Amino acid sequence: MDVFKQVTKRMRNFIHKYGTNIYSNGWDNATRHPLLNIMFVCPNGNVFIGSIDTTREWKDAHYICNALVGYIKTIGVDNIVQICIDNALNMKSAANLLIYHLSVFIFKVLLLIV
Repeated sequence: MDVFKQVTKRMRNFIHKYGTNIYSNGWDNATRHPLLNIMFVCPNGNVFIGSIDTTREWKDAHYICNALVGYIKTIGVDNIVQICIDNALNMKSAANLLIYHLSVFIFKVLLLIV
């Protein structure tokens, strides 16, 4: 079982009750490989979920948005309190795309409920 599944299984009840924040930032590791890190932060604890090696990727807003949407859908849009990212221009653009994607996703969920 991978770490993400173990953590989410252990924290699932807490996350469903109180929600969680997602933090993401881009940086270079010790060997100068660019990474995109994803972390859940909630009162029950902070959990490093993973990092994506973006060495051969064009890290534009669409790439970052798609990477984050996968994690967001896994934990559930309704369990996300906020998403915090760094202030690089591509991350700011990704945030705007996330707002659009999540509003469409939430709208679809609401349509299914009604």
